[in-house]
Amino acid sequence: VVSAVYPAQQSPWRSRPRRARRTQSIPPVTFRLPADRGCVQAIAAMAEPVLRPSLGFCVQTVSSSSSSGGKWYINVCKHKLCEMPVAYSGKPVSKDWILANGIGNMQVAFDIGSFRKLKERAEGAKSTTYCVDAVFNPLLIQLFMDDEFCKTIENFRPFLINLVLKRIEESIGVRLSAEKVKLVKPLRYKDGEGCDGSVPREFAELPGNADCFDEEVPKHQPATASTADPDPLITDMTPGAKKPVMKKGFLNSSRAKGSLYGEGGSGEGVLPENAGDPLGYIPKKLRNTCKIVDCNAPEYQETERKRREVEQHNALNAEFKHELTKDMEKWVKLAQPDKWEEDLPEGAEPASEVQKYDIDYSRFDKLDELDEPAPVEQRDWYIDGSGVRRSIERPRPQAETSAAAGEGIGVAAPPAVKKGFFNDAKSPLYPKGSEQAKAPLSDEQLLKELMVEHERATASTPSTSAVAAEAERKSSVKVKVPEYKAPEFELNETLESLQLAVSVPVLESMQGVELDVTERRATLGFPANSGLWPLEVELPVSVVPTQVKAKYSKKTRHINVTLPRAA
Repeated sequence: VVSAVYPAQQSPWRSRPRRARRTQSIPPVTFRLPADRGCVQAIAAMAEPVLRPSLGFCVQTVSSSSSSGGKWYINVCKHKLCEMPVAYSGKPVSKDWILANGIGNMQVAFDIGSFRKLKERAEGAKSTTYCVDAVFNPLLIQLFMDDEFCKTIENFRPFLINLVLKRIEESIGVRLSAEKVKLVKPLRYKDGEGCDGSVPREFAELPGNADCFDEEVPKHQPATASTADPDPLITDMTPGAKKPVMKKGFLNSSRAKGSLYGEGGSGEGVLPENAGDPLGYIPKKLRNTCKIVDCNAPEYQETERKRREVEQHNALNAEFKHELTKDMEKWVKLAQPDKWEEDLPEGAEPASEVQKYDIDYSRFDKLDELDEPAPVEQRDWYIDGSGVRRSIERPRPQAETSAAAGEGIGVAAPPAVKKGFFNDAKSPLYPKGSEQAKAPLSDEQLLKELMVEHERATASTPSTSAVAAEAERKSSVKVKVPEYKAPEFELNETLESLQLAVSVPVLESMQGVELDVTERRATLGFPANSGLWPLEVELPVSVVPTQVKAKYSKKTRHINVTLPRAA
């Protein structure tokens, strides 16, 4: 009888989670065979079952190192022997939990194997091509190929691919590029068996038999019991008798009196030289070579006030000088006519000044500049140049001064309200009674008050004849209302664009004109003093609003708008 048992360390299928190694033990299989060594070896060879994964998908990448360059194909397959992902603590999780949260913080069981070379350079290929298989649980492959799930959990696909690349690097020693990973759409398995090569190969172990997380598992070494006592770390090798370094009672001897710390004794517990100095935290050499000034000192405050006054005066002078000279060059150019303007051909206009942006910032001139108030110092003391603390005498309010003066003289200020002032009042405080907490009026009183208010309003209303006379007087006054008219325009079509010419004889330039263009409509707005109504033109064809150009012609007093046709 021969028993074939698959040990945990050499099982044909090894699930490799992220942090812990999970293995699967298969129960022993018992065979009853004749006593023949050949038969026993045959049964031992048949002990390992054939593992052939199912189709998944294929990705392609390249190696980051030059020594193992070329294309790398990774066949990501599935097999039901691969366990489901578990939580970091080792507890199993449900499928719904994975669909809602992904596998970012979980232990994922997978395996890598069946590494092979497809083409060599010596065979005529431009570069060497390699292929390796990776096997996961069928659920993970199904979720990887589900676009809606991967849109919800964006890091699912990169996480799964990084697991495979890390395992390949640790087993084979080849670092593959994660940035250049792409899906091979024409096929789902590279270099397979069968007529079309789409049947996955049988699973084979990688050359590296060590698991990628074996280094993190602590290794327990058996403790060896030592029979002999350990040797001391420091040994005195001086020959002869060893004498003690200190004798007992050496401080009480007459020879040691006053010699340990001298005549002055120990300096421990004595206040240092700069004790109580508010600037004692500054090194002594720095204090002697630098002048340290407290910003709260009156002398410093006075110097700062004078400096600010001088800076303010200089700023006012500079602003006044700038206002006088800022338009000087402009006035000189206006006074000198352009000598080349007469040489322009007929119908041509002088080139305008080129501006990158045409933005009117004049509205910001009306904003008032608000100066931030300077921070008020709350301290009532300062440190002078010699390091002495001094107090600042600030002027107190007049009310406090008078109160303090009264207290100093000994005369108490009279109270604002005297006791019993209601009893000595010559006239009543409220002759008709206080209106506070007054009872609400009844319905009859409210109706009477409404009738009185109506009679007063009727009496104060003027007669009909007076109203008519007032209306006739107002109608005789003529108010001058500006007359508005619609501008004249002409729309012409060309092969490449539309030409819109708007007549504006009252305008001198494009200042104040607003142009708004959409695909099928052009709108122009004019200044209020021009006497022109806004113009809205429906376009026969679609145009490109971002490429519209407008130009004002002083000679013809027209606004020419070029509207390019849309493709």
